[in-house]
Amino acid sequence: MFFLWKFTLNAPRQGLFASLLTVSFALHTFLLVIATTHQLNENRASQGQLMTSQLVTDSVAELEPANTVSLALLANRYATNPSVASIRILDAKNQVLATSGMAKTRQGEVFVRDALQNEKKVGSIEITLIKPSIGEILRTQWLAILVSLIIHGLLWLAYRAIARPTRSEYLARVNHESRLKHEIIQLTEALAAEKSAQSLSHAVAAQKSEVAKVEVAQTNPSEMKNVLALNIQFYDPKQLINTINSSVSKPYFNLCQIFLNKSIVLCAQHYKLSSNDFIREQEFNKNGATISIAADRPDAAACLLMIGSVFQLLSEVLYKRYREEKRFVLQTRSAVASQVEDMKINSAQAAERLSQHLIAREMALYLDSQHLKVITDHYQLVALPNPSNVLTRHAYMINGMNSESAELAQAIRTEILQSKKKAAQLESE
Repeated sequence: MFFLWKFTLNAPRQGLFASLLTVSFALHTFLLVIATTHQLNENRASQGQLMTSQLVTDSVAELEPANTVSLALLANRYATNPSVASIRILDAKNQVLATSGMAKTRQGEVFVRDALQNEKKVGSIEITLIKPSIGEILRTQWLAILVSLIIHGLLWLAYRAIARPTRSEYLARVNHESRLKHEIIQLTEALAAEKSAQSLSHAVAAQKSEVAKVEVAQTNPSEMKNVLALNIQFYDPKQLINTINSSVSKPYFNLCQIFLNKSIVLCAQHYKLSSNDFIREQEFNKNGATISIAADRPDAAACLLMIGSVFQLLSEVLYKRYREEKRFVLQTRSAVASQVEDMKINSAQAAERLSQHLIAREMALYLDSQHLKVITDHYQLVALPNPSNVLTRHAYMINGMNSESAELAQAIRTEILQSKKKAAQLESE
């Protein structure tokens, strides 16, 4: 086990650190070349001024009258310096008297000085010193570059040794991944077990929906308005959901619906409601899901918000696990709303439009003052940014919840994840 841990577990973000070391080595080499070039320029300037002064002193006596033989010998002697590209000795009329140099075709820096005798110009000296190329500078600095490369290599090895997780951290991560995988396996098995009950559940739900529609049709218009809705949507900015086939999307939607159904049942039990109080306006598809409840039911708004919060927690577990397994999955967003009379839209339409203003893992609400007053005791609300209409101007985002509500959401989430191979309970008792 230790051997497997030691030689298979890598330090985190090794590629990023290797890129940083590569950039650091390249920058260090570049700065080394710049510093060397600057130093060579200063040395060349000092050397050029000194050599021209000495050559003027040595040759001034031979310039008038001109002794070309002596001047040629002087030029050849100074040209033995390896940094000299060429030397020219000229008379007062700029006629060449002597030349020398082993690299006359090389480019370099030219130093010129007039030769004066009794304050009269009798000639001039031109010395061209070689300006080394980048390749020559690199060859002269090979040792420093090699040392820098070794240091960066040692930093890489040190990072791999230091940043590698400890054995306890590795085992903790393995245990965490195993637990998540086990939870998803349980949920997948629960999905398979519930398929046999889905047909009956759908039939019962359809019958209830028809009954609810009849009841709603028989109620007066004022009662029809008194409804709260929860809308859950997938956050899919890249429109990935339109690129997958039904063999992938349908099981995923079914699993999301199981999450939602179990959240409804357990949250309804806590708030002393019946799951029959909730109407499935739209079961999960690529556009998400919508449920509604009569606003006059006790704690209706609080129960809807808790259902949305629990579903978000379950969705995050599913998202992390499916991403690790390279399977299709999306994050979600949700909103709770009542009808908006000024915009002439019902609660389901309002919740759907409000969800579209959110990003992943966000939740918002639009409620009347009576329900809002109760909600503020349990949730921290902030105004929705960049409002553009009546709905968004009076809507709020949920920025947190108190400890009691957070513990309840976590407890319901855990209860759902720990259920093993239980057939889905019918929503009617």
